[in-house]
Amino acid sequence: MAPAKKSDPVYSGWVPHHAGYELTKSEHIIRHTIKWLKEKRIFIILVHKEYQSGGTLIVDHSNSEITIDRPRDWPGKLTNLRVAFRNSANLWCHFSVKLTGRTRHTLQFLFPTALYMLQRRSNFRINLPDGSSASFVYNKKKCKLNVKDLSASGMLVCDRVDEHMPEKGHTLQHINLVIPSENQSEAPLRFKIKEGEVVRSFVYDRTPVLCLGVQFLPSGPEEERIMKYIRQRELAMLRKGIQE
Repeated sequence: MAPAKKSDPVYSGWVPHHAGYELTKSEHIIRHTIKWLKEKRIFIILVHKEYQSGGTLIVDHSNSEITIDRPRDWPGKLTNLRVAFRNSANLWCHFSVKLTGRTRHTLQFLFPTALYMLQRRSNFRINLPDGSSASFVYNKKKCKLNVKDLSASGMLVCDRVDEHMPEKGHTLQHINLVIPSENQSEAPLRFKIKEGEVVRSFVYDRTPVLCLGVQFLPSGPEEERIMKYIRQRELAMLRKGIQE
């Protein structure tokens, strides 16, 4: 495959990437970001497979390297990592780095050449594990449907077409969302949302399965719990595919 040309838009600004990310390889943007992280003392985290550091800082940078304050729990044998942080718009960003050296108090990495930003902060959707379900009251009857994905503002539920399923514009009450834990020894995660509205419906890929897009009307505390869960899944995405 031929190498990308510097005239490619990715070298001058942000371009759409997969899984809801935007990508830039602009040297100007990347260096400005590193400078901002250092000067504003923005907390970053180092991520590698099962390892996630606590908050740490970029303490120095040059044309070829960045220097990061060594986390107290640094495991010692890692080389390829991702550095994750929230930008000024509170969006998750990350870049990949390779370890070049270390001291008692710092870690040195090659200067990053690509920067990723996760878009759609409030509407970012995550796929849920099989077995996730939502029960709710609709038309004074209790219903239960499978849940496919979740965002802070709503969910996508799907099930076989049934004449009793809610229609677009209808209100669902007392929504109880149950998400199985990936660890079978742990209890399922549960969210309770007072109300939601069906804002769209469609038949899934020419099958007898009907999908409903539901917009939540959650309380403040419950919305924050959902956001916390989604952030945890975002960090899991950062770990995915990282190689030693």
